Amino acid sequence: MTTRREFLEGLPAAGIALAAAGGIAFRGEASEKEAAPGQAEPSWHSPSLRLETATAPNGAITTQAAIDANERFGATEKMALKVADGVYLLSGWGLGHSMAIEAPKGWIIIDTGDSTRAAAEMREHLEKAVSAKIKVAAILLTHWHYADGTDAWLDEGAEIWGHEWLDANRTASTGVSIKSGFYRARAIAQFGVFHPTEGPDAFPNAMAFTPEKLIATSSYRPPTRLFENGKSLKLTVAGEDMEVAPNRSDTSDSVGFYFPRLRTLISNFMVPGFIFNVYSLRGGPFRSPVPFIEDTRWMESKNAEVLLDVHGPAVTGADAVKAAIQRSADQVQLIYDQTLRMIARGMDDREAAENVYMPRHQRGDWETYGQVESHVRQVYNGTVGWFGHDVYDINPLSLREEAARTVTMSGGVDAVHRAAAAAIEQGGINNWQWALRLTSLLLRLDPKDASAQKSRAAAARALGQVTSSANARGWYITEALQIEGRLFAMGKPVTLDVIRAVLGTPSVEDLEGAPADVSLEFLRYMVDPRKAEDKRLAFTLGIEGEAELRRVELRNGVIVVSTVTAPAETHMDLSRLELAEFILGFDTPIRANGAIAEFDSCLDRSNLLSVPGGLGAQLDDPHEQAELIMIGEQ
Repeated sequence: MTTRREFLEGLPAAGIALAAAGGIAFRGEASEKEAAPGQAEPSWHSPSLRLETATAPNGAITTQAAIDANERFGATEKMALKVADGVYLLSGWGLGHSMAIEAPKGWIIIDTGDSTRAAAEMREHLEKAVSAKIKVAAILLTHWHYADGTDAWLDEGAEIWGHEWLDANRTASTGVSIKSGFYRARAIAQFGVFHPTEGPDAFPNAMAFTPEKLIATSSYRPPTRLFENGKSLKLTVAGEDMEVAPNRSDTSDSVGFYFPRLRTLISNFMVPGFIFNVYSLRGGPFRSPVPFIEDTRWMESKNAEVLLDVHGPAVTGADAVKAAIQRSADQVQLIYDQTLRMIARGMDDREAAENVYMPRHQRGDWETYGQVESHVRQVYNGTVGWFGHDVYDINPLSLREEAARTVTMSGGVDAVHRAAAAAIEQGGINNWQWALRLTSLLLRLDPKDASAQKSRAAAARALGQVTSSANARGWYITEALQIEGRLFAMGKPVTLDVIRAVLGTPSVEDLEGAPADVSLEFLRYMVDPRKAEDKRLAFTLGIEGEAELRRVELRNGVIVVSTVTAPAETHMDLSRLELAEFILGFDTPIRANGAIAEFDSCLDRSNLLSVPGGLGAQLDDPHEQAELIMIGEQ
């Protein structure tokens, strides 16, 4: 047996041998065969990119897996499906299903849908299915996403149950936030909100959102009865015994339910009709697979005969339910375990994504929402951070200089243009990928390069048509449409930059209605340290409706807000309207007031719609701006 000391003493010789051998090379699944001398290593691409396309009923050019996604997802049509005695799945009204349980003291509704109108339609279908008017005794919310149709279900005396964080999470996501424009614009790209509804660029399945759907009326009501975070509970609701437990999937307020009399499990995103989205391309907090896997163990322990997931089809039969839970849990565990295995082998995130292999029966056609490679890279970054092992990445060249040097080395701009055009003409997944990379370099040097834009749109559309992943298709087709000026919002062409500016700008009404501390926090993210340098400024504010004074201090390039009991030498009393207008940069007397004027000069509002001549000026009708903001708030 080799001792630790003997092992360490042997390292120098081992290191010399390894260096002589040229180190360790890692290749992905499709790159096992050695390349011939003088040839490039065989190429690799995600199996979610298919070689054959099909045409969906709406004319979308896509993959057969994407066309079949609705059936796998359980959303082929609007219906109240009787799954078992007293158990109904309400599906076909979008990405999230609702459920109904007939309890001894009335009906229990699980999730209320995307809008009041959708919920009313669901109720109509349910009552038709049971041939009677129903009496709702309780509403259970799995999480905050699908809780907008409450009024259509809220009969007199009905309780609303939800996680203790549900209302706060909803407010944080839909209220005033510096991140809102970023997240909402990216969601619009991912879900194809402004894609055409028919033709090659249309979305081929129910993974899309429409503007009409997103601006529909909400009748959300906060829970009146709360589930304590992290606790598994046994309750009786509407005379029905039930259990509630964490379903830590896509939100921190997510819970699942088990009804022992009915042997029925209700879950949120735990057993969807696709691989769970560890990472969504629109962005968001890290969804750690570890608690997800732990919570599937609770589900397995119930020996249920019926399983209904917010994002999946009805599953019946004890063996089928167990197999479905194991399939979903094991897909996620494999992604997590194998990513850590690749980390242990010294790979970076891209290498890990190329080398994690999922058995064919597990991967199959399950990548209709996200894709395995995206999830691997998120696990990598959520575990060890962005840095892999290439020391170049510690202090790389600026992006523009790197592009310039690479283009020059490749023979100049014209040569790179020719290479991109040739890749498009030759076609194929690897050529389209290469064209995207080449046009990234060209557009880094000249964002208005028309030839590069044309090639990029062609490559992005081609990849969008051959991916099974709805997340990826949304981004690829959005890229093509915005380049071509065919991404229309309210009849006008827009770009994601414009959308981000509109959706990232809180309205005056939003700021007036927000707590003062939330509004003042928004200012923190406007400081331009180059303008602030070593300035130190402080003043106090008395804000309408607030009992305490706020002290606003600019120091060391940051803003610090605190509460004080007495006004400072520089003090101003503001109405909520005046505070809102100041934050948005409107031309108000406040901005000319001494120290506050100097403070204002250190703020950067260039990302806001409210700045004259800004990006949002492309939507010059206030009604158009308001409608786009409404869409982003969903």
